[in-house]
Amino acid sequence: MVKNFGFYKENFTDESEAAASISGTRGLRVGGALGHVYAQCIAGSGGFSIAAGKAVTLTGKECDTATGTYAANGVTVVRTFAAAETFAEGDVIAEIHFPSYAKEYGKVDFATNDSGATGAIKIVPNAMG
Repeated sequence: MVKNFGFYKENFTDESEAAASISGTRGLRVGGALGHVYAQCIAGSGGFSIAAGKAVTLTGKECDTATGTYAANGVTVVRTFAAAETFAEGDVIAEIHFPSYAKEYGKVDFATNDSGATGAIKIVPNAMG
């Protein structure tokens, strides 16, 4: 199982089997004095595989409070794979940045258009700089 990579020793999502979409499971501090936090979608236990021409989409959401209602913040990253890819456990699949003006808390949603994607993913926070 992938260890906690993030600087909080917490993660935006617990390790999940690949699926068409996975909603962010918890909000973490991304704004305020922290600023410039980014999230990495990494391969979980056993790795992650995606077919050629398919994509992974990460969508940022934010909120003023940890338990409030999260709304899309307008930052979405789509990574399309020209060739089939297999990622080993812990390898970075895609990443998304929260801008310095982000609200205090953020979540990240995952999606893929590859119905045959296999393996597991986890989304972890890191700080820039």
